[in-house]
Amino acid sequence: MIFRRPELEKDNPIAPEPYVGPRRRLAMARAAALKNEADAGKMKEALQALVRAAARFLREQPNVSKPGKNLVALRDAIAKADEVLAADTRSKGLRKARR
Repeated sequence: MIFRRPELEKDNPIAPEPYVGPRRRLAMARAAALKNEADAGKMKEALQALVRAAARFLREQPNVSKPGKNLVALRDAIAKADEVLAADTRSKGLRKARR
């Protein structure tokens, strides 16, 4: 007995989902990847702007012998963001070198 799968048939009007061929599926995946890269670029720029603003804010603060929890948390966040940005830059350099 052969089981038919109508969703895999190209011109079947009762199929639950429209047929998407392999070329179109790959094209949609490429388009989604390009969109994600563009969004990541915008997010990276926003993160860089936030890091610069936070670092400027910390430089303007007076030096205290015992910083509060908020200042320590802000310093840690800036350090973590710098690590993420540096890792992203390094990974892009490695990808370009492999091509």
